[in-house]
Amino acid sequence: MLTKRRSLLCLVVLLALSAVLESVVAFKMSITSDESQHLRYGMHILHRRPDRHFEGNYDSMMPISALNAAPGVIAPFLQRHHFSPRLCAVLSGLRVARLPTVLAALALNLLVYVWAYDLYGAGPALAACLLCILSPNLIAHGTLVTTDMYHAVGVIGSLYLFRRFLLQPTLAHSICSGLALALAQITKPFALFLYAVVFLALALAVFRHRLPGSLTPKRLLLFMVISAASFVAITNIVYSFDRTFTRLGSYRFESVFFTRLQQTPLLRKIPVPFPYPFLQGLDRTKQNEQTGRSFGNIYLLGELGDSQSQSFHGFKSYYAVALFFKEPIPLQVLFLWGLVWMWKNRRFDAFLSGEGLLLMAAAILFIWFSFFSRAQIGIRHILPALAVETVIAAAAFSQLASMSRAKRASLAFLVLWLGVSVASYYPQMIPYMNEWVHDRRLSYKVLADSNLDWGQDTAVAEEFLRKNPDVVLNPGKLVAGRILVNANRLTGVDRWHPSESFLAKRYRPVTQVGYAHFLFDVPERDIASPPH
Repeated sequence: MLTKRRSLLCLVVLLALSAVLESVVAFKMSITSDESQHLRYGMHILHRRPDRHFEGNYDSMMPISALNAAPGVIAPFLQRHHFSPRLCAVLSGLRVARLPTVLAALALNLLVYVWAYDLYGAGPALAACLLCILSPNLIAHGTLVTTDMYHAVGVIGSLYLFRRFLLQPTLAHSICSGLALALAQITKPFALFLYAVVFLALALAVFRHRLPGSLTPKRLLLFMVISAASFVAITNIVYSFDRTFTRLGSYRFESVFFTRLQQTPLLRKIPVPFPYPFLQGLDRTKQNEQTGRSFGNIYLLGELGDSQSQSFHGFKSYYAVALFFKEPIPLQVLFLWGLVWMWKNRRFDAFLSGEGLLLMAAAILFIWFSFFSRAQIGIRHILPALAVETVIAAAAFSQLASMSRAKRASLAFLVLWLGVSVASYYPQMIPYMNEWVHDRRLSYKVLADSNLDWGQDTAVAEEFLRKNPDVVLNPGKLVAGRILVNANRLTGVDRWHPSESFLAKRYRPVTQVGYAHFLFDVPERDIASPPH
């Protein structure tokens, strides 16, 4: 009992630490490129106008953003009823809109804890929670009005409840798992892959004849029915039953895939049991990915890919490189340590209903976005895989009491290294890169876009320019003196503005401003005789 109380106390302290870390980042960070769009679509959802043809790019926006929009919708209501003007102003601000995402990050920390507790015990569970709290990418995207953190919560939470169903296939667990899988679908269009994970897990269990004795065919069928019904019900509720049962032939699709699907004579007359904006979102997300209409060029290790060219199919190594440079080195080492522990200690059946579910989900995310997606614009697209990494890394802390001093010292060193590495960037978490990037002034040579420059340091750059009026911001052509350029223009990711890539080819930055802006000093002689 005493041990449980201590574990609970430690968990509360860790969650409090997480709340402080996330809140400071949310308060300090400038508004990023996509947050306004997510916030506006969340307001549309709350006003029961979920259609995606409103002005703006709502292709991949999701109903979960209504949580972030809620304070801003409540504020005018309070104002009309003569509540405190100061309170109304606070509720309308971006900082409060970020609060639901911060709460989602706390929920993820708790889910990582319960996953690791079930798999490895109390000590490793606390270690997993700490690793999750110190993960720079999870901190960064746990503070924004976007859907990436919600997606991670949806994946980790729904797989946890599905695991409980696998181990104890009761009606209650069946309902909880079905609802969790359905709720995960309102976080990201790609959350549909969770049903593939569930199907593969059940198929493997059936193939090996290792289903729990109480999971009869009847209960398996009941689970499938509940999952399907939950999916249909939740989707219709969050989209306000907007044009549910519209015939497939009446949709206005844009992407090649859905247009071809619509042209199938047998399918055209089928009434779709989902609201119109649901399929509309999948279609427009697919079309956006094919045409690159809403995102910039794709950049990796100094090479630029034209997002609007049909001949460009993405970089197959994009997410491998992103993980290598953007995930802390000690966290990568602990993850590999955890994999080795599983190889030595896990039987296949226990693995399938445990770590196997998490690793299967992470693998599908990694493979799909590496090989089948052209929208390679940030490590945030595989954020659930980073949460999985912290759970698996917890296996390294199993049987800590019986470990040698050398192993315990190694674990302590890795955790300390992780803390120091993250602290060296804090509170600027979006541009975090690990120690493989020896000179941070050259971080733009590795990655850009939302990995480095997502508008998060605008206030820092503006303050620098105010104190240094001689500095020229994003000049568009070579000029003498001190030039400040943001990473996306410097690399050519920003295809909407003239590129300053000539600076990157000729000069070395003097310093960084907010990590995503780079300061160059161009001599006067180079203007008189410009470089070729």
